[in-house]
Amino acid sequence: MGAVRRLVDADTGEAIPYAPYAFSGEHIQVDKARVAAITESRDFTPSQKYLVLWWIGVSPQGMAPLRATGADIAKKVGMTADAVGKINRKLLKRRILIERGRIGNYRLYRISPYIAFHGTGVEQREAIKTCNPPDIPGFDNTTPSQWEAQ
Repeated sequence: MGAVRRLVDADTGEAIPYAPYAFSGEHIQVDKARVAAITESRDFTPSQKYLVLWWIGVSPQGMAPLRATGADIAKKVGMTADAVGKINRKLLKRRILIERGRIGNYRLYRISPYIAFHGTGVEQREAIKTCNPPDIPGFDNTTPSQWEAQ
């Protein structure tokens, strides 16, 4: 077995207390201001807001798309495939979802890395270079979020 590594305060040399996360599963970085703007906007229906939050939770690591059809998604979220398709198209038009490939006629999406990202900060900065910021009514895209400014 390898040695246990501990963080040490650079000034005092004392061990820094460590506590593991008490949460299950993977974690993502979320732009709280953009998510708040979406959830507070009257330009989105409750179903559209629900799907945005669902996409935040299920988008894979990095820039990979979710490999699921509208029918697959509809079963998971309790909507019809037509409703999911219509919502996804609206979210795509606003660049909240981004297309990341196709399988036959099926478009594969993921949440915009401007909204949420599973990966390192460096990977997220690179990912946002590949797409335009989302169009969120009431959100000022000219003011960069903390990680965009770096």
